[in-house]
Amino acid sequence: MTFHRCNISLTKNIWKSLPEFASLIEKPDKVLSLERINMNDFELEKLEKNYLNFILLSLKQEYRSIIKKLNNVNVNKKAVDLFFYYFFKPIFKYPISPLPNIRLSFELPDAFIHIEIKTALIDNPADYKGKINITINQTSYGIKGLFTPNLPQYYNPKGDIKKVCLTYIIQIIHEHAKPNVKALKLVCIPNGQLYSHYGKNIFESGKGGYAKGKDFRCSYSTEPYFKLLTERYKEKIFRVELIYLTKDLKPRDITNLSDVPIHFQF
Repeated sequence: MTFHRCNISLTKNIWKSLPEFASLIEKPDKVLSLERINMNDFELEKLEKNYLNFILLSLKQEYRSIIKKLNNVNVNKKAVDLFFYYFFKPIFKYPISPLPNIRLSFELPDAFIHIEIKTALIDNPADYKGKINITINQTSYGIKGLFTPNLPQYYNPKGDIKKVCLTYIIQIIHEHAKPNVKALKLVCIPNGQLYSHYGKNIFESGKGGYAKGKDFRCSYSTEPYFKLLTERYKEKIFRVELIYLTKDLKPRDITNLSDVPIHFQF
């Protein structure tokens, strides 16, 4: 498995715009100390949310360009390439370019991040409405006896140094055979360490069925919030964000949720 190390110098301004990361830029020793400890569940959710904010901010800055480019390519074949060359490449530095349908993996100061680019047809809501299909290579979240993921909860790139595995999905919902993106969605999938909090609530049979155990549908609408953060701060803190939604649709049409955040709609 190939990982690409984040070039902090390219992202410094974006990172500084997020309070969660500003202190890490100015005090790199703080990042290194984080690598050597096994995170508690609350701190893990905070890190998941922090990187969700980072990805979200980056997408929002380029959303018009992203939608325009998606509307001018074969989304199913070119989405990964498009996000790499026109979105991720200006933010991160890579030694190689990703191949189509291969997940994008990044090594950052305190985590390994996997970002999946997925597509779904607007007339097939089973693929996107409140759920996303995830394979064994796309998550660290496991269900004993039903689903064993290939991603670890933590990586050990340097022996005694642990870096948590974080997974995110960018899903593009579009019309069939037409250059018309209907929605752009960002979802954070819980790390497997958080099973005691989310359990089987987010688990539904995947396209391959229970018998094969090669995938599952993550029902994010069943548990749409960062549970520990929501409980601590007494406010709804979402694991799912609608970056873009066409004006003829409502949030519930895409997410099965009426109160999910929408950032741009036209």
